[in-house]
Amino acid sequence: MPLERLLDLTESPVSPDQLYQHIVFPAPPEHRPYVYINMASTLDGKIVVGKPHGSAVGVGGPTDQQLFRRLQRTADAVIIGGGTLRAGPVIYPPNLPRYVVTRTGDLPLENRFFETTPEQTFVIAPKKLPADAQARLRSVATLLLCGEEEADLAEAFWRMRQEQKVRYLLCEGGGLLNDALLREGLADELFLTLAPKLKGGAHLPTSVGGIGFPPDFYLRAHLLSVYRDGDELYLRYRLEHTPVSWRAVE
Repeated sequence: MPLERLLDLTESPVSPDQLYQHIVFPAPPEHRPYVYINMASTLDGKIVVGKPHGSAVGVGGPTDQQLFRRLQRTADAVIIGGGTLRAGPVIYPPNLPRYVVTRTGDLPLENRFFETTPEQTFVIAPKKLPADAQARLRSVATLLLCGEEEADLAEAFWRMRQEQKVRYLLCEGGGLLNDALLREGLADELFLTLAPKLKGGAHLPTSVGGIGFPPDFYLRAHLLSVYRDGDELYLRYRLEHTPVSWRAVE
Protein backbone atom coordinates (compact mmCIF):
# COMPACT_ATOMS: atom_id res chain seq x y z
CA MET A 1 0.00 0.00 0.00
CA PRO A 2 1.52 3.38 -0.98
CA LEU A 3 2.02 6.11 1.57
CA GLU A 4 -0.85 8.56 1.28
CA ARG A 5 0.02 12.24 0.97
CA LEU A 6 -2.53 14.37 2.80
CA LEU A 7 -0.61 17.64 2.70
CA ASP A 8 2.93 18.63 1.78
CA LEU A 9 4.17 22.16 1.30
CA THR A 10 7.83 21.14 0.95
CA GLU A 11 8.07 17.97 -1.19
CA SER A 12 5.93 15.35 -2.92
CA PRO A 13 7.02 11.75 -2.26
CA VAL A 14 4.48 9.01 -2.81
CA SER A 15 5.87 5.99 -0.96
CA PRO A 16 7.54 5.24 2.39
CA ASP A 17 10.84 4.74 0.56
CA GLN A 18 10.75 8.36 -0.61
CA LEU A 19 9.46 10.19 2.45
CA TYR A 20 12.08 12.46 4.07
CA GLN A 21 14.73 11.28 1.60
CA HIS A 22 15.47 14.75 0.26
CA ILE A 23 14.62 17.21 3.01
CA VAL A 24 15.67 20.79 2.45
CA PHE A 25 16.22 22.80 5.61
CA PRO A 26 16.85 26.55 5.82
CA ALA A 27 20.42 27.71 6.39
CA PRO A 28 21.38 27.52 10.07
CA PRO A 29 21.95 30.68 12.10
CA GLU A 30 25.52 31.76 12.77
CA HIS A 31 25.34 31.23 16.53
CA ARG A 32 23.88 27.70 16.71
CA PRO A 33 22.82 24.72 14.60
CA TYR A 34 19.43 24.44 12.96
CA VAL A 35 17.58 22.16 15.40
CA TYR A 36 14.78 19.74 14.58
CA ILE A 37 13.03 17.45 17.05
CA ASN A 38 11.80 13.99 16.10
CA MET A 39 9.27 12.27 18.36
CA ALA A 40 6.65 9.54 18.25
CA SER A 41 3.64 9.57 20.55
CA THR A 42 0.32 7.90 21.11
CA LEU A 43 -2.84 9.82 20.24
CA ASP A 44 -3.01 11.03 23.84
CA GLY A 45 0.58 12.28 23.71
CA LYS A 46 2.44 9.52 25.59
CA ILE A 47 5.97 8.73 24.41
CA VAL A 48 6.25 5.35 26.16
CA VAL A 49 3.86 2.41 26.29
CA GLY A 50 5.65 0.66 29.15
CA LYS A 51 7.06 2.01 32.41
CA PRO A 52 7.30 5.78 33.03
CA HIS A 53 11.08 5.84 32.58
CA GLY A 54 11.14 3.24 29.82
CA SER A 55 12.13 3.58 26.17
CA ALA A 56 9.98 4.64 23.21
CA VAL A 57 10.09 1.14 21.74
CA GLY A 58 6.59 0.03 20.79
CA VAL A 59 5.11 3.49 20.24
CA GLY A 60 5.59 3.83 16.48
CA GLY A 61 5.32 1.18 13.79
CA PRO A 62 7.81 -0.05 11.15
CA THR A 63 7.48 3.03 8.91
CA ASP A 64 8.14 5.29 11.88
CA GLN A 65 11.34 3.34 12.55
CA GLN A 66 12.40 3.81 8.92
CA LEU A 67 11.81 7.55 9.13
CA PHE A 68 13.59 7.66 12.50
CA ARG A 69 16.78 6.34 10.85
CA ARG A 70 16.28 8.43 7.74
CA LEU A 71 16.15 11.67 9.71
CA GLN A 72 19.39 10.69 11.43
CA ARG A 73 21.06 10.69 8.02
CA THR A 74 20.06 14.32 7.48
CA ALA A 75 21.89 15.52 10.61
CA ASP A 76 25.46 16.53 11.35
CA ALA A 77 24.90 15.37 14.94
CA VAL A 78 22.19 14.13 17.28
CA ILE A 79 21.30 15.15 20.85
CA ILE A 80 19.30 13.44 23.61
CA GLY A 81 18.59 13.99 27.28
CA GLY A 82 20.06 11.93 30.10
CA GLY A 83 16.70 10.30 30.83
CA THR A 84 16.48 8.96 27.30
CA LEU A 85 19.95 7.47 27.67
CA ARG A 86 19.07 5.82 30.99
CA ALA A 87 15.89 4.29 29.50
CA GLY A 88 17.75 1.69 27.44
CA PRO A 89 20.31 1.04 24.69
CA VAL A 90 20.81 4.01 22.35
CA ILE A 91 22.39 3.01 19.05
CA TYR A 92 23.56 5.42 16.38
CA PRO A 93 25.55 5.00 13.17
CA PRO A 94 29.28 4.97 14.11
CA ASN A 95 30.03 8.11 12.10
CA LEU A 96 27.25 10.21 13.65
CA PRO A 97 28.45 12.56 16.42
CA ARG A 98 26.19 12.33 19.45
CA TYR A 99 25.51 14.62 22.43
CA VAL A 100 23.76 13.95 25.72
CA VAL A 101 22.64 16.59 28.24
CA THR A 102 22.90 15.87 31.96
CA ARG A 103 22.58 17.91 35.14
CA THR A 104 23.93 15.28 37.54
CA GLY A 105 26.40 13.28 35.44
CA ASP A 106 24.43 10.12 36.26
CA LEU A 107 24.80 8.38 32.89
CA PRO A 108 25.15 4.66 32.10
CA LEU A 109 28.62 4.51 30.56
CA GLU A 110 28.01 0.91 29.48
CA ASN A 111 25.27 2.13 27.12
CA ARG A 112 26.04 1.60 23.43
CA PHE A 113 25.76 5.38 23.02
CA PHE A 114 29.38 5.50 24.24
CA GLU A 115 30.73 2.85 21.84
CA THR A 116 32.47 5.38 19.58
CA THR A 117 35.56 7.43 20.39
CA PRO A 118 35.45 10.40 22.79
CA GLU A 119 35.93 12.62 19.73
CA GLN A 120 32.51 11.49 18.46
CA THR A 121 30.71 11.49 21.81
CA PHE A 122 29.90 14.62 23.84
CA VAL A 123 28.38 15.22 27.27
CA ILE A 124 26.89 18.64 28.03
CA ALA A 125 26.81 19.36 31.76
CA PRO A 126 26.96 22.32 34.18
CA LYS A 127 30.22 23.46 35.73
CA LYS A 128 29.01 22.46 39.23
CA LEU A 129 29.48 18.80 38.29
CA PRO A 130 31.75 17.15 40.91
CA ALA A 131 35.35 16.45 39.88
CA ASP A 132 34.94 12.67 40.13
CA ALA A 133 31.91 12.75 37.85
CA GLN A 134 33.81 14.91 35.37
CA ALA A 135 36.71 12.45 35.32
CA ARG A 136 34.33 9.52 34.83
CA LEU A 137 32.65 11.17 31.86
CA ARG A 138 35.92 12.32 30.29
CA SER A 139 37.04 8.70 30.15
CA VAL A 140 34.43 8.00 27.45
CA ALA A 141 33.45 11.36 25.97
CA THR A 142 34.34 14.98 25.34
CA LEU A 143 32.89 16.96 28.24
CA LEU A 144 31.38 20.38 27.50
CA LEU A 145 30.87 22.33 30.73
CA CYS A 146 28.32 25.04 29.99
CA GLY A 147 26.40 26.97 32.62
CA GLU A 148 26.79 27.00 36.38
CA GLU A 149 23.93 25.15 38.12
CA GLU A 150 22.16 23.90 34.97
CA ALA A 151 23.49 23.03 31.53
CA ASP A 152 23.42 26.16 29.36
CA LEU A 153 22.11 24.90 26.04
CA ALA A 154 22.57 28.20 24.21
CA GLU A 155 26.28 28.20 25.11
CA ALA A 156 26.61 24.52 24.24
CA PHE A 157 24.98 25.08 20.85
CA TRP A 158 27.26 28.04 20.14
CA ARG A 159 30.30 25.86 20.88
CA MET A 160 28.81 23.05 18.84
CA ARG A 161 28.44 25.39 15.86
CA GLN A 162 31.84 27.09 16.21
CA GLU A 163 34.08 24.27 17.45
CA GLN A 164 32.50 21.11 15.98
CA LYS A 165 31.00 22.81 12.89
CA VAL A 166 27.57 21.27 13.50
CA ARG A 167 25.08 22.95 11.16
CA TYR A 168 22.08 20.64 11.52
CA LEU A 169 21.23 19.02 14.84
CA LEU A 170 18.60 16.33 15.39
CA CYS A 171 17.02 16.10 18.85
CA GLU A 172 15.43 12.79 19.83
CA GLY A 173 13.99 13.79 23.22
CA GLY A 174 12.98 13.22 25.78
CA GLY A 175 10.31 15.55 27.01
CA LEU A 176 12.49 17.48 29.48
CA LEU A 177 15.08 18.34 26.83
CA ASN A 178 12.36 19.25 24.33
CA ASP A 179 10.81 21.57 26.91
CA ALA A 180 14.12 23.35 27.51
CA LEU A 181 14.75 23.79 23.78
CA LEU A 182 11.29 25.21 23.17
CA ARG A 183 11.33 27.59 26.12
CA GLU A 184 14.78 28.90 25.17
CA GLY A 185 13.87 29.39 21.51
CA LEU A 186 16.42 26.82 20.31
CA ALA A 187 14.18 24.47 18.29
CA ASP A 188 13.19 25.19 14.69
CA GLU A 189 11.11 22.19 13.57
CA LEU A 190 9.19 19.24 14.95
CA PHE A 191 8.70 15.90 13.24
CA LEU A 192 5.93 14.03 15.04
CA THR A 193 4.63 10.52 14.44
CA LEU A 194 1.13 9.97 15.80
CA ALA A 195 0.65 6.29 16.53
CA PRO A 196 -2.93 4.95 16.50
CA LYS A 197 -2.81 4.00 20.17
CA LEU A 198 -4.25 5.30 23.42
CA LYS A 199 -2.28 4.76 26.61
CA GLY A 200 -3.61 7.05 29.33
CA GLY A 201 -1.99 7.69 32.67
CA ALA A 202 -1.02 11.09 34.05
CA HIS A 203 2.24 9.57 35.32
CA LEU A 204 3.59 8.82 31.84
CA PRO A 205 5.83 11.28 29.96
CA THR A 206 4.72 13.27 26.94
CA SER A 207 6.61 14.81 24.01
CA VAL A 208 7.10 18.02 25.98
CA GLY A 209 7.45 17.79 29.77
CA GLY A 210 9.34 20.05 32.16
CA ILE A 211 7.89 23.26 33.51
CA GLY A 212 6.25 24.36 30.26
CA PHE A 213 5.06 27.87 29.47
CA PRO A 214 3.14 30.22 31.79
CA PRO A 215 -0.69 30.27 31.63
CA ASP A 216 -0.87 33.19 29.21
CA PHE A 217 1.65 31.88 26.67
CA TYR A 218 1.88 29.05 24.17
CA LEU A 219 4.17 28.32 21.24
CA ARG A 220 2.75 28.36 17.73
CA ALA A 221 3.58 25.62 15.20
CA HIS A 222 2.97 25.80 11.44
CA LEU A 223 2.13 22.60 9.58
CA LEU A 224 4.48 21.79 6.69
CA SER A 225 3.41 18.26 5.77
CA VAL A 226 1.15 15.36 6.73
CA TYR A 227 1.51 11.76 5.59
CA ARG A 228 -0.46 8.65 6.41
CA ASP A 229 0.58 5.00 6.39
CA GLY A 230 -2.40 2.92 7.44
CA ASP A 231 -3.58 4.45 10.72
CA GLU A 232 -0.25 6.14 11.56
CA LEU A 233 0.34 9.82 10.77
CA TYR A 234 3.64 11.64 10.14
CA LEU A 235 3.57 15.39 10.71
CA ARG A 236 6.18 18.06 10.17
CA TYR A 237 5.91 21.51 11.74
CA ARG A 238 7.93 24.70 11.64
CA LEU A 239 8.12 26.13 15.15
CA GLU A 240 7.90 29.75 16.14
CA HIS A 241 10.43 30.90 18.72
CA THR A 242 9.73 32.34 22.12
CA PRO A 243 10.34 36.10 22.13
CA VAL A 244 13.69 37.16 23.50
CA SER A 245 11.91 39.59 25.84
CA TRP A 246 9.81 36.71 27.27
CA ARG A 247 12.86 34.52 27.82
CA ALA A 248 14.66 37.37 29.58
CA VAL A 249 11.74 37.94 31.95
CA GLU A 250 11.06 34.25 32.52
